[in-house]
Amino acid sequence: MLFGRYYSGLATDAETDELMRLIRALENAGALTGLIEDAWKNLHPDEKEFSGEESEKMLREILQIADDSKADEEPETKVRPLWWLRYAVASVLIMGGIAFYRSGHKPAKNPEPVTVAKQVNDIPPGGNRALLTLADGTQIVLDSTKNGVLEKHGAADFTKTGDGKLVVSTSKKIQESGIQHNTLSTPKGGQYRITLQDGSKVWLNASSYIRFPTVFSDKNRTVEISGEAYFEVAKEKKRPFTVRFGNTEVEVLGTSFNIMAYQDEGNSKTTLVEGSVRVSNSRNSRKLRPGQQGSVLSSGIIKTVTVDTDSEIAWKNGLFYFKDSGIEEVMREAARWYDVDVSYKGKIRKREFTGKVSRNVNISELLNMLGYAGVDCKIEGKKIVVSM
Repeated sequence: MLFGRYYSGLATDAETDELMRLIRALENAGALTGLIEDAWKNLHPDEKEFSGEESEKMLREILQIADDSKADEEPETKVRPLWWLRYAVASVLIMGGIAFYRSGHKPAKNPEPVTVAKQVNDIPPGGNRALLTLADGTQIVLDSTKNGVLEKHGAADFTKTGDGKLVVSTSKKIQESGIQHNTLSTPKGGQYRITLQDGSKVWLNASSYIRFPTVFSDKNRTVEISGEAYFEVAKEKKRPFTVRFGNTEVEVLGTSFNIMAYQDEGNSKTTLVEGSVRVSNSRNSRKLRPGQQGSVLSSGIIKTVTVDTDSEIAWKNGLFYFKDSGIEEVMREAARWYDVDVSYKGKIRKREFTGKVSRNVNISELLNMLGYAGVDCKIEGKKIVVSM
């Protein structure tokens, strides 16, 4: 089998060329995926399940080689576009966790896309963009300033280190009465990281902010957020760390967790990755264990469930990761990251999607993948029109 010989490193140049010709002759993405899965199982006979990570890697290799070999052909032989091959991962590789499909339905072997036409207009992904507002009102646009020390604010230094990161440090002790607060905010289409004065690290998602003191007091460490933020808190038993949002507080000594508190998402969600936190409001309090998520309902009740933490913090790792998500949830995330408005045409049918997509692609790639799941999306300037 050519796939098996290729991935075992035994294929000759002639066999590799023949494999590429066979790929371009395939009539659908499902056929290619079936060949990849068979090859993977032959190479990993002791594995019980088809590895999503391996399948994605194998598909990407095939995509690259197929493109390269296609470019080397004579013009008259270039008769089959490879767009369907590029979206094979979006239509079939469910086990790889990188596909959109209708929850409760098995993916079709020959999926019919709603639309995969090339978008005339396209929108690039978001990036490292943020605004630092100091206690005295001074504002610094971080994405347009050079790296290095940006501001000496009393005894504190604010340093931009590059790659979307801000570091707060102090050269001497500050009296508690002299502590001032600053705000780091991201726009739609922006994200940023900050290392606070105590060494705690915070990742801000799009349309979010964190209000933090230049220096933490001797008794506690408290910050306020809105939107979404991932925390890696420096451990200090004598100074608990508290995150406030709305009427809710998350108390922690040292741990990793994610808070999603966008106003348009309804319930706020705190997801614990490592350590221990307590989610509290005026009505009740719940302690979370790693892998648990605490949702604050509109009634004030805190509901705890076990979740896949990888999906909850995927944004921090450069991914959209949807699990049984409705189209409106999918498009709210897209709207924040690509800085677009979304409107719906016709009735919004109840449908759930599961999938993983890079946040580094243009919006057209995300929309084309949704197309394979039966959602028609069109780009109209800075607006996305969705019909189902």
